[in-house]
Amino acid sequence: MPTATIRDTDAAHGAAPRLNAMQWMDRTLDAVAWLSGALGGISLLCTAALVAAQVVARLIGTQIPGADDFAAWSMAATVFLALPYTLRQGAHIRVTLLLQVLPARARQACEVLSTVAALVLVGWAAKHCTLFVHESFVGNELSQGMVILPMWIPQLSMPIGMWGMFVMLLGRLVCAVRGNYWTEEGHG
Repeated sequence: MPTATIRDTDAAHGAAPRLNAMQWMDRTLDAVAWLSGALGGISLLCTAALVAAQVVARLIGTQIPGADDFAAWSMAATVFLALPYTLRQGAHIRVTLLLQVLPARARQACEVLSTVAALVLVGWAAKHCTLFVHESFVGNELSQGMVILPMWIPQLSMPIGMWGMFVMLLGRLVCAVRGNYWTEEGHG
């Protein structure tokens, strides 16, 4: 006589089924990717709005103080904040021509090695972006444009995006070690 598992009894009582570790990781990575994509998109909209407002202001003979600085910071934030989202969506450029012809074991080894290499590089970059922002904060570094702003504020998107990318690469590594691969849509 089969015994009911915890999941079966939970489902029978109307409770949501429990997630295993891989499902939880997958949902967490999806949430981090969605949040980073949303923040990157908002930054891009801010860039567009600032540039458009500055164009209109110049047409009527005036300027918006600091608009160029804020547009540049917003564009940088777009790039860094969207990194985790683009990796999760498979939108980073990868050359997979070699991977497609390799046997399964060799492909897995290449996936793991390339992901470890990316993880090391991104971890290094994330650490140094964090140190860079910390130095700006401790040194009370200020912008030199028309609007004075502590520089750590616009710089904060760099370590946030890089650490988000690091988390995505960790997830990718776990999947590659298990023989599961994230898809790259339209790249080859």
